[in-house]
Amino acid sequence: MSIIEVTKGQQQSYMSLLMKKFVGNRCCLGLLRFFAIHPNGKFSKLAVVHAIDEAGSQLEVERALAQLAEEGILKASNENNNTFYTLTKEETMRRLILNMSLFNWRDWQLVLENS
Repeated sequence: MSIIEVTKGQQQSYMSLLMKKFVGNRCCLGLLRFFAIHPNGKFSKLAVVHAIDEAGSQLEVERALAQLAEEGILKASNENNNTFYTLTKEETMRRLILNMSLFNWRDWQLVLENS
């Protein structure tokens, strides 16, 4: 189920669950923070992998990209046999992601521990 398929009444609860799911994964959190810092950017898969990949975890970054795109947080598009990613234009989710850039990994761990 993507964010677009959820009714407005369910949206806040769904986004809360979604964020708990993704912020518990360091790679997903890194991607969310990357796109929060570059909210209007359009990046090739290769550029994102190189920007996020810290310890040779290219496969993990690619899986996280696919997962975030499947949930509607990122939009994937194909141009000239290259996949490009942008942050969703859906306003509620976009605002949530942009606010996430204020938190670091330890802050998110504290949020998860107390929820």
